[in-house]
Amino acid sequence: MKKIYIFFISLFFLYPIKVEATDFDINAKNAILYNVSDNEILYEKSADEKVSIASLTKIMTSIVAIEKIDDLNEYITITSKDFEGTNGYSKAGFKINDKVTYLDLLYGIILPSGADAVNAVVNNTYGYDEFINKMNELAKKLNLTSTSFSNPIGKDSLTNYSTAKDLSILLKYALKNETFKTIFTTKRYTTTNNIELKSTILRYANNKMDVNKIAGAKSGFTKDAGRCLASLYYKDNPSLIFIDINSSQDTSSSAINDTLIVYNYYEQNYSMQSIINDDTKITTIPINLSNEKTYEITGSEDITKYLKNDSNITYKYNGVKEIKFNTEKGTKLGTVSIYNKDKLLTTQDVYLESNIKYYPIKNIAIILITLLVLVFILIKKRVKK
Repeated sequence: MKKIYIFFISLFFLYPIKVEATDFDINAKNAILYNVSDNEILYEKSADEKVSIASLTKIMTSIVAIEKIDDLNEYITITSKDFEGTNGYSKAGFKINDKVTYLDLLYGIILPSGADAVNAVVNNTYGYDEFINKMNELAKKLNLTSTSFSNPIGKDSLTNYSTAKDLSILLKYALKNETFKTIFTTKRYTTTNNIELKSTILRYANNKMDVNKIAGAKSGFTKDAGRCLASLYYKDNPSLIFIDINSSQDTSSSAINDTLIVYNYYEQNYSMQSIINDDTKITTIPINLSNEKTYEITGSEDITKYLKNDSNITYKYNGVKEIKFNTEKGTKLGTVSIYNKDKLLTTQDVYLESNIKYYPIKNIAIILITLLVLVFILIKKRVKK
């Protein structure tokens, strides 16, 4: 037997597909778990509802600032203007006349969720109104159709809102920026003027919570938005983004607890699994007019997917039923669809990858002539009878 290699076509889903129901419950009213590696929604709960998002707004604030600033190590001076409108909101701890870098301010935005750091960045880049315009321009560019920004801090407002799904798209985009990713996945940082900053998840988590599973996070809290957390999980593979909005206001750790419930569930019930490799036998196709009677269709590379541990992978070939005489190398024979139970994972084109040694034309002609002679003789004998 010879192999027909399968060329894999990666499918990009405009709206990632969703999987089966889960066996856990969380407090948040709005949530989404997004598998970045496979571009797939694993779990969602009212993920398309427009809601207040508190300081999750600062994800957009940070990435807009990062894309604007040329030199992150440039120093700026904190002024009284940077504290306007910050009463009642978290602060990083900067003081008037402090000289700090833009990088210090960005850590001050993400880790302790500092409104003072936000204002300093806004005032020293675009200015307030233009900064808001840039936030909404990026939202439009990312096709966040259910998102609107009217302030960079995350204050409750009828015009400052998003959805869990939109925020997962925004965070995925922001994490592609190495500066943002480094800041987002840092839990402690010391500024150039020796202010110790630490992530709010270290402040809000109780001593029974293993926040080491949370690779990076940005929290939020307002009366309208409740407890919120946008986070990243990765352990080898895959990378998971979880957005948790409007969790219980009774405890400061409620959104963290939701997040750990979700990550623990998937850690225990899901894993990276090979769905096909070069030893996977799909089917065989008969060959006409050749000593090689069949061709074996197999995989040509190892493809892994993040699947539930009880997954059941099956294959469906759809194409030619036999390889006919003079079918040339490179000819498309059909497709193979890979399923997990009744869910399509991916589809691949199948091509003839080797030259088949067909019977020579001379031999085929002899065979045909011989058959014709035999038929003629049989007919003649019947006529004589």
